[in-house]
Amino acid sequence: MTLKKLTVIAVAASVMICTSVFVGIHLNTNNEMEFAIGEQQYTINGSTKTFDESVKNLPVIDEKSQKLLIPLRWVIEELKGSVEWDKETKATVIQYQGKNIRIETGNQKAAINGYGVILEPPVVRNGCTYVTADFMADNFDTNIIWDGKQKEITLRTEAIQRPIVYQNKMVYQRGNRSYDVAVPVIIGLNDGNYEKNLNHKLSSDVTDEIHDFMTKHEKDVEKSNLHSEYTIPYRSKEMISIVFSAQTQKNEQTEEQSKKAVNIDLQTQTILKLEDLFRKKDYKQRLAKELSIKELPEQTEFYLDKDRGLVLYYKNEYAVEEYTIPFFEIRKMLKDNYQFLLGQNQP
Repeated sequence: MTLKKLTVIAVAASVMICTSVFVGIHLNTNNEMEFAIGEQQYTINGSTKTFDESVKNLPVIDEKSQKLLIPLRWVIEELKGSVEWDKETKATVIQYQGKNIRIETGNQKAAINGYGVILEPPVVRNGCTYVTADFMADNFDTNIIWDGKQKEITLRTEAIQRPIVYQNKMVYQRGNRSYDVAVPVIIGLNDGNYEKNLNHKLSSDVTDEIHDFMTKHEKDVEKSNLHSEYTIPYRSKEMISIVFSAQTQKNEQTEEQSKKAVNIDLQTQTILKLEDLFRKKDYKQRLAKELSIKELPEQTEFYLDKDRGLVLYYKNEYAVEEYTIPFFEIRKMLKDNYQFLLGQNQP
């Protein structure tokens, strides 16, 4: 992430290395830090502090990558978390926001609350462990705002945290068959048992997809590959939508593409069906009217998108087609417990 990108959107922070330019810092709103490039003073929750002389490695901008690099121990301890060094495993252990994160320098494989995940690895410079601003944003739902005019950076963490969807990978290559499949791992649910069961289901679904691919292509002489990834178009404390896209290839030529969405209602701890969103049974006719089409295709699926609204999709003979309806246009159709969607993409 470059500083240019930070100018237009509040994004995640990362912790990495020290170079020639150092930065000052600020934290407020249920935890907010502010720091300015070239200044030794920073503020946290409105209180001004000065970097202690014992702090040899300050926040910096990496001249080559233009990434903001933050001393990991300093920022986490300022936020009332802890950072420890595990001598036996040579891992850095972070305890913050109910997460136990184990990371290793130069290694993308990490663990969060016992789940294997892929994370941006930390780096060590001058004996100090650094992470990027992206690391803070991605792992602790931290917003980062860059003021290019004042050369100030604001880090904000909210008291009420949204669950975070991390990524793990299943990768295999043997003979003519291979797969590279992303697996979502959800951390931060209030119910630990439900979180465990939900992650087990997500992992099992991916494993079933791999099994089907391997069985179907067991006797292939040609090279066969399965590639699957996902996006998170909607994430709040009430709901998560995960959209999986997969493709199989033979001899590097695309053979089949698929799309599948999983909409998780965290309020009821259920996988949401389209009909669950609406007050009346004639919702399909009403949706079709909103879209100015005769009727919804029989195999219509859906997902939520914070920017676009309700996204309806189906696969025809040639491709996946999508229809989008902003949330405010279906506000009268939504059940009371889904009215929170209206706060997402108001006109």
